[in-house]
Amino acid sequence: MKRVLPLATILLFLTGCIGDRSDLELFVTTTKAQHVAKIPPLKKPPAFEHFAYQAELLRSPFVPPSRELTEEAVDASKDCTQPDLKRRKGRLETYALDNLKMRGTLTQDKRIWALVQTNDGNVFRLGVGDYLGLYHGRISKVTPQNVEVIELIPDGSGCWAERSSTLELAGE
Repeated sequence: MKRVLPLATILLFLTGCIGDRSDLELFVTTTKAQHVAKIPPLKKPPAFEHFAYQAELLRSPFVPPSRELTEEAVDASKDCTQPDLKRRKGRLETYALDNLKMRGTLTQDKRIWALVQTNDGNVFRLGVGDYLGLYHGRISKVTPQNVEVIELIPDGSGCWAERSSTLELAGE
């Protein structure tokens, strides 16, 4: 008897849900009729314009440039600042300055050395006069807080301009 009573109550509640829904259906149809979505028409696509490639005599962008185009230009006839391109490049001249971090200093016989770390984790001891960076950077001063570097930047006319950069002591 206990099972029949709850089952009968559930059936009674379910029969109440089957009643007349005509007012609900009328509301839905009137709402759909009154609120029609206004979608603006799509814009007309632009007309296709044909482009004829006219650079047959120029270097193909899919072929690497020749070595003559990528070498650094030095004009010895001009009386201006020039780097020594015959000098053998150091280990840290293959890294950009933003890939190097100053990690500390060492002092030996009243000379201060900078400890510089590359982005691949190697640490080097550098002093005044050592080279680093991609633009013939030479260390001009080492302090416990930073390393001052003078770089030579090509100006495009065969001369080179000096630019001062600094590597600050980096923490973890």
